[in-house]
Amino acid sequence: MKDFKLIPKICRRIYRVIQRKRLKVSDFSIVTNTCIGGVIYHELGQRFLSPTINLTMEDTDFFKFITHLDDYLCKDLRFVSGIANYPTAYLGDLLLYFVHYKTEDEARTSWNNRKGRINKDKLYIICSDRPSQNQSITHEMMLSLKNLKCANKVIFSTRQYDDIDYIVHLPKDENGDYVKIYMMDKYPITKFWKWEMKWDYVKWLNEGRI
Repeated sequence: MKDFKLIPKICRRIYRVIQRKRLKVSDFSIVTNTCIGGVIYHELGQRFLSPTINLTMEDTDFFKFITHLDDYLCKDLRFVSGIANYPTAYLGDLLLYFVHYKTEDEARTSWNNRKGRINKDKLYIICSDRPSQNQSITHEMMLSLKNLKCANKVIFSTRQYDDIDYIVHLPKDENGDYVKIYMMDKYPITKFWKWEMKWDYVKWLNEGRI
């Protein structure tokens, strides 16, 4: 049983070495609304050059954030209490959940420091089609990213669109026609996330379309 528990650790170490050797770029900014950005930075041994590390926001809010990125990055955080047992703050009309921070000061400092490091010449966007508070991610919203100025982008979705070439298909959520909470969806033995087995994120980073 003890040896069996070592399998995920061994697989992860081997996979990490391979991925780091494949990586050809550096100093990139991954902007996303889940922990996937922090995971990718960690796996590749890269510095965090994004303010969205270790926080989350609703997917519909995230589409607003990335399509008006400069405007939102100029706004100050306004922290509010009573929403969760971790810091939460409004950025304009968007609500940010600092799920991996203990205090407002820690969250604010990290946000401001990493906001200053963002590399807009190597900007990578990751999002999904999960709805937010009964608001669906529409085809028009996903298509709006087509002309977004960035190195590369991806949308995790269950749906197929002939006019969108930046979609990666992931397992469907049991409650609707959208992807599962992909950061909680792993293979049982190796403990790899399904997204990292279905999506070559190193190739995606290496082949950025600046």
